Amino acid sequence: MIKLTPKPEVLEALRKAFPTPPKSAEKALAKYCKVLGAMLFDALQRGQAEDERKLNLYSISTSALANKGGQIGKKKQRLHSWLAENGCALVQWEDKGSNIKGTVSKVKLTKLVSMEDPMSINTQAMTDEQAEREIDAFLTGDDESNKELFDLLYPELSGDDAEDLLGELFDQVKVDVESLSAYVTWVNTKSDKFDAKQKKSRTRQAKTILAVCAHTGGIYLQRRKPSAFGRTYYEGVSVQSVPKDLRKAMLGNCWEYDMRSSVIAWKMGYGWKWIAQHKPGASVRDEFKATLNYLEDKKDLMHTVRLYTFLDESNVRRDQQLDLLKQAFTAVSFGARLTTKGWQDTGGTWQNPALVSIIKNPEERARFVKDPSVLAFIQEQNKLDDWLIEQVKKERPQYLRDPNLQTISGRPSKAKIVAYLYQNNETHAMDIVRAAVEASESPRVSWRLVGLS
Repeated sequence: MIKLTPKPEVLEALRKAFPTPPKSAEKALAKYCKVLGAMLFDALQRGQAEDERKLNLYSISTSALANKGGQIGKKKQRLHSWLAENGCALVQWEDKGSNIKGTVSKVKLTKLVSMEDPMSINTQAMTDEQAEREIDAFLTGDDESNKELFDLLYPELSGDDAEDLLGELFDQVKVDVESLSAYVTWVNTKSDKFDAKQKKSRTRQAKTILAVCAHTGGIYLQRRKPSAFGRTYYEGVSVQSVPKDLRKAMLGNCWEYDMRSSVIAWKMGYGWKWIAQHKPGASVRDEFKATLNYLEDKKDLMHTVRLYTFLDESNVRRDQQLDLLKQAFTAVSFGARLTTKGWQDTGGTWQNPALVSIIKNPEERARFVKDPSVLAFIQEQNKLDDWLIEQVKKERPQYLRDPNLQTISGRPSKAKIVAYLYQNNETHAMDIVRAAVEASESPRVSWRLVGLS
């Protein structure tokens, strides 16, 4: 679906280096572009982080690109290596991945290649009337392109066992196509909430959903990605991965249930047990003042910490500062520190960047962790984490031997064990809510349990 067009000088250099057999340069470069295009498509389907959108970065495996990108010449040289060594690279590293950490590289396209993405649209230079016509054509698409996308996203469903695999691998979501189509028009014509890259990302995700629904009659398929930690995630574009405003448009008239600050609240539920064991008769509010402040008046706490962390000259946009602080508090609650303690993100991937990746400026990061409220919060979270690990040692010692809950060196990981306990408890809570919703279902109301965060 992604079309890459190298500059003529790339093919010219390749032809000079490998003139025979005829057309070998063209075929090799076309294969490489097809492989790279597919990897960029997958990266966009997984979604780009804020920094990736800003800098036009894509998370791909460069080793996979080198292996799958083809060879050329009598010596069977990898085309990926040849392009890099001869000043013709189509991608350049911005952040090299690591097999040890299980991370992929972040790359950007060079000036020697252009990309055409049929899943995005640009109406900036158009009048309102022109934009609406362009969007209508964009949303309508055609049967052939919709089927092509469907086959690309769900190759398993083209065989005779498609019906069995459908239930085994995917969850189905009924999409409000009219609502989602109106959302795309609003984002690209009347909305002033998003910058150009945010509009492009939202439009691409919405178009993916709409194209699938056009082929299936209004049903979007989400590929399940079960986690050993208890949750069920989905790969690529899903109700979990899209922004909240897009999710609302996608689902239309429905109720969304959300557990606010759920991991902090869950851990705080064990506060009285910690007191009973360590300080009988003490006050929960005195021992866990910062945590209760977070739960009871998070808005005021966040604004106070923001003023302390981000000064007027900060490069972080004001509308992003609170979001970064929310991520930082969540990471801390899962054991993240200034070093590389890991925690599991909402996409089901185990992350190892801690606060270094969330608050990138070292001075701002230092101010964050030195804030008295943050210091107290970290100390209280440590107390609760240590108590939970004590209980695991007594009641669930098998968790300490579970490879999924260990560090790379094979030692029990406190952060992973706490995440495992939380997500299993969260699943139990979701089952209760789901049962209550189903028992209360009215024929006039569409209930859809989107998730708990």
